[in-house]
Amino acid sequence: KIILSSRAQHREYVADMAFHEVFASVIALLLYSSAICKLAYAQNPIFDARQWKSSVQRLDQCFCELRGQVDDCCCDVETVDSLNRDRIYPLITSLTKRSFFRFFPVDLNRPCPFWPDDGRCVLKDCHVEKCTEDEIPSFLKGSEEEGAPVIVDRILESCSGVSEEERRLSVIDSTISQEQRQEFVTWQEYDDSEENFCDLHAGSPQDLSYVDLLLNPERYTGYSGHSTERIWRAIYHENCFRPEERHPSAPLFDSSQVQGMCLEKRAFYRLISGMHASINIHLSALYIASGKETSNPKFHPNMNEFVRRFDAATTNGQGPSWLKNLYFAYLLVLRAVEKAGPYWGSHAFFTGDAAEDLQVQNTVREIVQAAKSCSNLFDETMLFNGNTSQLLKNDFKAHFKNISRIMDCVGCSKCRLWGKLQIQGIGTALKILFSGRKNGWSLRLTRREIIALFNVVGRFSNSIHSLEMFREMQTRKDDSGRESRGDSSPTLRTRSEL
Repeated sequence: KIILSSRAQHREYVADMAFHEVFASVIALLLYSSAICKLAYAQNPIFDARQWKSSVQRLDQCFCELRGQVDDCCCDVETVDSLNRDRIYPLITSLTKRSFFRFFPVDLNRPCPFWPDDGRCVLKDCHVEKCTEDEIPSFLKGSEEEGAPVIVDRILESCSGVSEEERRLSVIDSTISQEQRQEFVTWQEYDDSEENFCDLHAGSPQDLSYVDLLLNPERYTGYSGHSTERIWRAIYHENCFRPEERHPSAPLFDSSQVQGMCLEKRAFYRLISGMHASINIHLSALYIASGKETSNPKFHPNMNEFVRRFDAATTNGQGPSWLKNLYFAYLLVLRAVEKAGPYWGSHAFFTGDAAEDLQVQNTVREIVQAAKSCSNLFDETMLFNGNTSQLLKNDFKAHFKNISRIMDCVGCSKCRLWGKLQIQGIGTALKILFSGRKNGWSLRLTRREIIALFNVVGRFSNSIHSLEMFREMQTRKDDSGRESRGDSSPTLRTRSEL
C-alpha cells in the first residue's frame, strides 16, 4: 500500500508539473503573439481604424486643387475626368493589351553614365541574361542584316544589397511564347523595310529585347532608399529648369516659383512632375497587400500610402499641385496623339494578323476622335516663339535627353523598364508637337516610339482613373474604418520609391 501510494503521488506530481509547463508555454505564446501584433500594428498603421479614418478625411486635402482649369492648358479638370472616364480610358486600356502595343523592345542593360553602378543589382538573379547567338532559334533572329534585334530569353532574380521582397517584386518576367516569338520575325522584316529618320539613342539594336508589358505591370516593387532618392534628385536638381532667383535654402520648386518661370520651362517641369505623380499613384493603387513572401503576391489599393504621398500636410504643400500636373502631362501626350491623326490613318500597325491590325487601326481612330471632342487639349503653338526660341528648344532637348539617360541608372529592373518607356513616350509626344514646323510636317515614327507613346497615354489615363477610385473609397468605408470591399495594405517605409 505504501508503494502504491508513493507511485500515485508521483504520478500526480508529474501531471501537475506537466500542466504547469503547458500553462507556462501557452502564456509565453500569448505574450509573443501580442508582441508580434503590436509590432505589426506599429509598422502597418493600415490596420489601425483611426489611421484609416484619418486617411479618408485627409483625401480631401490631396484633391483640393483638382478642380477648374488645368494650368497652362485650355481644359478643366472636370472635363478631363469625364473624357477619360467615358471614352479614353476604356479605349486605351483595350488598345495596350493588343500584340502591337504589349511587346516593348528595350535595352535594360545599358550602363549608367553618371555614377558608379552601385545601385544596380549585380548578382545572377536580378538582371536579364542575353542568349548567346547559338542559343537563339533561327526564327527569332529576324532579318539577317546587321543590326537586327535579338530577343532576351532568361531572367535572373537575386540582387546585391536589396531585400528579398524587393528582389522578388522587381524582377522582369521575360516569358514569351513560341507563337509570339515567331510573330516577332515577321514584325522585324516589316520594320526593316521602313526608313527611320530619327536616332532614338536607346542602345544598339543587338542589345534590345522584347518585354511583355502585361506580364510586368507598373506597381510596387520595394525599390527604395538612397538609389531612388539619387534618381529623383538628379532629375529635379540637375535637369529641370530652375527659377532664376531662388534662395539656396528654399524648396526646389513650389507653385509660386514655377509661375515665375517662362511657359516653356513651366511646361517642362509640369511634364516631369506629372509623370512622377503618375508613378506614385500606381505604386499606391497596386500596393502589395498579402503573400509578399510567396511567388504570387496580391496587390490592392492602399489609401494610407496614397495620402502619405500627396497630402499637403506631408508634402510641404506640394502634393495637390503634383496631382494637377498629372492632368497637364495627360493633356500634352493626348494632344500629340490627336495631332498625329493623319499619320495614324495611314499607319499599318503591322503584326501579321490582318483582323487584329484592323481592330487596332479602328481603336486608334476612336481615340483620336475622342480627343478632338475636347477642344484645345493643349496649345503647342504657344511655345518656342520668341527670339531665343531655338536656343530654348535646344536646352529643352538637352535636359530631356539627360533624363532619358538617368533612367539607365535605375536599380530596379521593372522600374527601369517603365521609366524608360514613359520617358520615350513623352519624348515621342514632344517630337510630334514641336518638330517640322517650318519645312512642312513629314512625320516618321518607329515601332518603339509608337508603342511608348500609346502606353504613356495609357499610364496617365490609368492614373486619373485611379484618382477616381480613391475618391470612391471615401464613400465605401464601413464602421470599423476599413474599406468595405477588402483589406488594404501596409504603408511604405520611405517616400522616394520609383
